[in-house]
Amino acid sequence: MLLCATHAWAQGGTESGRIELLNADRGEYDDKIAPGAQRLKGNVRFRHKDALMRCDSAYLYQDQRVQAFGHVTIDQGDTLHVQADRAHYNGNERTARLEGNVLMRNSDMELNTPTLDYDLRNRRAVYSAGGRIVSRSGNNVLTSDHGTYLTNARRFIFSRNVLLSHPERTITGDTMHYVTSTGIAEFFGPTRIEQKSTTIHTLRGLYDTRNERARFTKRSVIDNEGRTLEGDSLHYDRKTGEGLAWGNVVVSDTASDMIVRGDKGRYNEITEKAVITGHAELELWMGTDTLYLHGDTLFTTPDSSGKRVQAHRHVRFFRSDMQGACDTLIYNEADSLISLFNAPILWSGTDQITGAHIRIALRNGKADKLYVEKDAFLVSQVDSIHYDQVTGTDMTGHFGDEGLRSLFVEGNARTVYFAEETKDDVKSIMGVNRADCSRIRVELKDGKVNTVTFLERPDAILYPLEKVPPEELRMQGSEWRAAERPKDRADIFRSIGATAAP
Repeated sequence: MLLCATHAWAQGGTESGRIELLNADRGEYDDKIAPGAQRLKGNVRFRHKDALMRCDSAYLYQDQRVQAFGHVTIDQGDTLHVQADRAHYNGNERTARLEGNVLMRNSDMELNTPTLDYDLRNRRAVYSAGGRIVSRSGNNVLTSDHGTYLTNARRFIFSRNVLLSHPERTITGDTMHYVTSTGIAEFFGPTRIEQKSTTIHTLRGLYDTRNERARFTKRSVIDNEGRTLEGDSLHYDRKTGEGLAWGNVVVSDTASDMIVRGDKGRYNEITEKAVITGHAELELWMGTDTLYLHGDTLFTTPDSSGKRVQAHRHVRFFRSDMQGACDTLIYNEADSLISLFNAPILWSGTDQITGAHIRIALRNGKADKLYVEKDAFLVSQVDSIHYDQVTGTDMTGHFGDEGLRSLFVEGNARTVYFAEETKDDVKSIMGVNRADCSRIRVELKDGKVNTVTFLERPDAILYPLEKVPPEELRMQGSEWRAAERPKDRADIFRSIGATAAP
């Protein structure tokens, strides 16, 4: 009779949303233990709105509160299931506080935590004593100190010591959102993603753990065994190895002692190929000096034993002892060779060198040998109006500590050489040596022509300076192009207009 009365009392006003007692093996009142409550034992079941609660025993209060003990479960709808050792349920607020071995699960995830606060009306669950989530569909395990689960959206909001673990990756961060139905993780704050040989650092973005694609909207870095791609915005596809970056892009390779910068970059960690555009700049460390190079587009590709760098269109470079410009430049790390194509020009000290094709061989990070092929031309400034000139089919040169120190010229070699003399410690030009010879050797000192040696019988004439014919002073192709010469690192980005007159 008591059980029947209890059942009827609890059902009173169910239309207004009161808790409905469905079953209990035994019920009693005991004001000493739980004043104002029904004490229910054995196979206890309640229904409230769309939720069903089960437990071993419970106290049901007239103000629509339930204290449940032993094998507590709450099922809401067809998919969400929660279980715990005990629970406190407020029917007016439709909130539950679950304690002891709490487990929440639906079709695609399982949450374990010591305590959980669950808002059944807004379908919002919160834990603050640490939690562990297993995403079945994505094979991801997530842990954090604090977490919120929005059950309708199937979205977790994690904070403090967040860790996402997967057999192929780990993600650590401060704040992360994770949608169990899609496997997409969003990051807010410093985050680190590690997978095999690749590590990603980001401040803001998202990662699709199922398709292994990422989009980062704040400064981010992809590091693949010392090769990095960095940018203000970055996209990454792990399956293809492709990374795209925008804004203050940096591609670096510590093994090759080089950094490439630009506005937009693409790097593939599988092929190790990179493309940089927009204010593109290569920074190549050479011993104690650094070469700075600009081109409209820069490419880096792997070679048999190093890197290959290609620069295309409006190429200009600066190093303290050497500057140059051309339309296409190729640098091979394997043989330490810089090749300039399409209207190349090179400056070293007071020397200006042009030709159809120029190659510079490096040794120990310094310029060692020079090869100029076809239409080779050296112009060296003597003073503000006079220039030594050497031309031939090909040139081979050697560099010293002070720049170019010698040249060997072959094939229709010609020279205009201003001979100097010193009187009372004052140097002056005494004459002009105009000579043609098939092979010439030129020695330079302090960046200027010092001696000219004719290796075969020359056709030569020495003119006094005041009697030299004007047409003998300048050979065709001897334009002095100092206005085009990069003056420093920043100057490699300067656009070059018309050739300046000497």
